[in-house]
Amino acid sequence: MCSTAAEIIDNNQNLKYNKPMLKLKNYSVSGVLENINVDFEKGKKYIVMGSNGVGKSTLIHSIMGRPDLEVSGELTLGSADLLDMPVDQRAKAGLFVAFQTPTAIPGLSNFQMMKQALDLKGSELGKKLAEYKDNAKALKLPEGWDKRNVNYDASGGEKKKSELIHLKMLDNKVAMLDEPDSGLDVDGIKSLITTLNDWHNEENTLIVVTHYEKLIEGINPDAVLVLKKDNVIVGDKTLADTIFSKGFDSV
Repeated sequence: MCSTAAEIIDNNQNLKYNKPMLKLKNYSVSGVLENINVDFEKGKKYIVMGSNGVGKSTLIHSIMGRPDLEVSGELTLGSADLLDMPVDQRAKAGLFVAFQTPTAIPGLSNFQMMKQALDLKGSELGKKLAEYKDNAKALKLPEGWDKRNVNYDASGGEKKKSELIHLKMLDNKVAMLDEPDSGLDVDGIKSLITTLNDWHNEENTLIVVTHYEKLIEGINPDAVLVLKKDNVIVGDKTLADTIFSKGFDSV
């Protein structure tokens, strides 16, 4: 039996992250996807591919709980029924999403956003601020990045790197990244691959939407998923090779 949203928030330790970690059963998004069935297992890395307009970004948005999307079927994270939860509770349950086009938030600094996400108080603030600055420096973000407004007056690559800091510092169980290579140069791609592989372990699940061959090679996924309107084709990394050589119509 799945836990309710209230149980997740009031007694988070009762949430069991079993295999599969994230499960979609007869999952539909009105007008876009129909009867999708797929299990994302704990400890594994996944690449999601699909032709333009098939619904890859919509799938990510719907899993995170975008309110304007009409969803039916089953969606569970471990023992939790995600369809009962609004966006903030899904995040607290362990979902992390890096969107293809991050939204600017004037008036809220990057570290203030992290402070709110972690509910930081007292002595924790200084320690986490130092950690934030170290992560920003490692990703070669401009000095003072912690004070800059969220995704405001930033390049596409800087926005993607900023989201990687959140991935590293938050206690996420499932990370979903929508074309994280967009806007990154060669060094940025290398940092992205290193960050994702360092973050991933036997207790979490990584899901990356991308068609970038170098990123797929660097992540070395356990499985490649090809999203169709009404089903999902699952294979190993050779499935991506087939698509690169023959196109989506070949699978």
